[in-house]
Amino acid sequence: MGEWRWVEFRELAASDPASFAIGPFGSKITKENYVSAGVPVVRGVNLARGIFVDDEFVYISDEKADELASSTLAPGDLVFTHRGTIGQVSMIPRRPRFDRYILSSSQVKARLDQEKAVPEFYYYWFRSPFGQRSLLANASTVGVPGIARPLSTIRSIKVPYPPIGIQRGIAEILGALDDKIAVNERIATTVDRLAEAEYVRSTGKATETVLLGDLLDLKYGKALPATSRSPGDVPVYGSGGIVGMHNQHLVDGPGIVVGRKGTVGAVHWSQQKFFPIDTTFYVEVRRPDVPMEFLFFMLRKLGLDSMNSDSAVPGLNRANALALKTHLPQQDELARFADKIRPLFELKHSLSVQSNCLKELRDTLLPKLMSGELRVRDAEKAVEEAL
Repeated sequence: MGEWRWVEFRELAASDPASFAIGPFGSKITKENYVSAGVPVVRGVNLARGIFVDDEFVYISDEKADELASSTLAPGDLVFTHRGTIGQVSMIPRRPRFDRYILSSSQVKARLDQEKAVPEFYYYWFRSPFGQRSLLANASTVGVPGIARPLSTIRSIKVPYPPIGIQRGIAEILGALDDKIAVNERIATTVDRLAEAEYVRSTGKATETVLLGDLLDLKYGKALPATSRSPGDVPVYGSGGIVGMHNQHLVDGPGIVVGRKGTVGAVHWSQQKFFPIDTTFYVEVRRPDVPMEFLFFMLRKLGLDSMNSDSAVPGLNRANALALKTHLPQQDELARFADKIRPLFELKHSLSVQSNCLKELRDTLLPKLMSGELRVRDAEKAVEEAL
């Protein structure tokens, strides 16, 4: 990267006068402006994973969006969060779901001259350690975290300016990994839907009404041992999902984790051995003829997330949960369900393992490519082997 030119980010702007723009002030978009369908407003939730989440929007009318023309987003525009979860950056997809989008008040957009700059390259650069340091250099953590003078700050950030062919090559390498990860996620989502549909079909043949406590027990998770919190390959589950890795396990997988404190009633599946911490329950099967996979969907359908029994910290009362009534089909139907579902769960696990390896490769290549330590040609070989 030392051989690349450095320029202020503003020098790469498109000719559009509003190529760099801050979202409208809060008074210009209020809850009263939201409608059930229309022009989507891009908020932090759409940037949270880096890859743009083209869903979970609030909407404003076309007329209101016309009033906010400088805040309009188009394919290839970069979006930065300047208040709240600062450091977030994403890009409007090349083939988005909607014709246009509107910035929320906590975001800044950058529209680049694509004859000079490849937006995907700068998306990845701002996600790299170098770009993150640049974004956070003028951050304030007093009160709500924010970037001081966000529009002028982002415009004046010094960015590398390699030849456009190198920009394109780096973007394509990292994009290929992200594309494969996205494909895996879509397959996993489809697997989930197929498995849930099979559960619904099976419960349509229910012949027995039982208490949940007749089928399973909810055992309390434990705090990680204070003297042995070294990393490993065992996922650690909190009430909201995986919170880290550990070198010891508490439960042999496959197994089920249920949120006890915090994210009450959230239900998680682990295909491998795992460690549920003390904000969770884990499931112990009482009737061996009922597959663990069937219990997973049963727990997801019981509405445990609405059973908060504590007034201060949300909590799931174990006795109340085990007293819930539920329905079972006959044993041959349960066996048939398990035979059909288990290969789907194994597929989803293998996709997750592959995606984690691809993410690790991407996150390893990213700083090396952005620093010039690794040549595009060598990175291409590594990606070809991984894919």
